[in-house]
Amino acid sequence: MKMDQMKLDESERDLRVKDMKSEEAVGPVRQPFLIKSCEQGASNIGKPYLNISLADETGVIDARKWEIKPGDLDLFRPNTILMIDGTIIRYKGKNQVKINRASPVDMNTIDRSRFVPHAPLTSQQLKDQVVALVESIVDPQIKAVVKGVMNDTWKSYSTYPAAVTVHQAYETGLIYHSLCVCKIACAIVDLYPGVFHRDYVVAGTLLHDIGKVQELSGPVGTKYTRIGKLESHIQIGAMIVNRKCLELGLDQEKTDLLTHIILSHHGLPEYGSAVRPKTADAFLVHLADDADAKINVIENAMKTVRPGEFTDRIPWMDNIELYRPTFDGSDPEKTADKQE
Repeated sequence: MKMDQMKLDESERDLRVKDMKSEEAVGPVRQPFLIKSCEQGASNIGKPYLNISLADETGVIDARKWEIKPGDLDLFRPNTILMIDGTIIRYKGKNQVKINRASPVDMNTIDRSRFVPHAPLTSQQLKDQVVALVESIVDPQIKAVVKGVMNDTWKSYSTYPAAVTVHQAYETGLIYHSLCVCKIACAIVDLYPGVFHRDYVVAGTLLHDIGKVQELSGPVGTKYTRIGKLESHIQIGAMIVNRKCLELGLDQEKTDLLTHIILSHHGLPEYGSAVRPKTADAFLVHLADDADAKINVIENAMKTVRPGEFTDRIPWMDNIELYRPTFDGSDPEKTADKQE
C-alpha cells in the first residue's frame, strides 16, 4: 500500500519546465503543458513519431511521442493545453519528456498565465511609459510621426511578441522590448551629452521593430507571414516610417534620418540590415537593441540552470555556454529548496 502511494505521489509531481532540465528531475510526470509546437518525424528505421515542444511560463522542453494514434496530430495542436502523462528521461546529456498519453483539460480549471510568458509590466504600465516617452520628444514633426505610426498600429504594437523564439517571444513582447531599448539608449544619451540627438533616439528605438506588426502573424501561435518572409521587418518598418514622414510633410533630411535608423538597426547586412549605421543616433539604436535582445536571452538561459551549472550552448550568442555562480540565489524557489 505504501509503495503504491509513493508511485502515485511521484507521478503527480507538479514541476515547472525550468526545473525539469536537471538530472534530479528524471522520473514520471503527469501535469498540464502548453503545446508550443508539434511536428511529425521519422526514426532511423522509418517509423513515424511526434516531435513536440512542451512549455509553461518558465520555458520549453523537448518531448517525443513514439506511438502515434489516429487523431494525435489534431490533439497536439500548438497553443492548446493538454494533460500530459509521461516520463522525464535523460538523452544525450539533456532531459526530454517521453509522452505516453495526452488528453484535453477543462480550461475553466486552468490558470493560463502559468503557461504563457508575459512581460513584467502590465499593459497599462507599458502604455503609460511609452506615451510619456513620446510626449518627451521636443520636435513636433518627429513626435507627430511617432504618434501617427502608433495610432495606425497600436493594437498590434501593444500585443505582438518581439520575436517568434529568440527574445521577448510573448504577448506584449514587442512594446516591452521597444520600451527597454529606449530606456537603455536614453541612459547613454544622458551619459554622453552632445553626442546624440534625443528626439531621433526616442523615435528610432520606439519604432525600430514596427515592421513586426506585419512580419509576424499575431500574439498567439506566432508565425512569420508571407510578407514577413519576403521583405523582413526591417524593410517593412522602414516603409511604414518613410510613408508617415511623407504623409506629414517632413523635410527630406528628417525623413532620411528616421528611415535610416530603421534600415540599419541590425548593424550588419549579414544580420539583416539594409545598410550599416551611419549616424550616431542609428548606431546607438543598434547597440541598445542588440543589448536588450541578448540580455533577455541571457536571462532566459539562466532560468534553466541551477547555481554552479553551465547553460546549454546559446545559438544566438555564438554558441557560448554561460555559468551561473554558486552564490547566485536570486531564484526564491531554489533558495527555499536549499533551506529545506
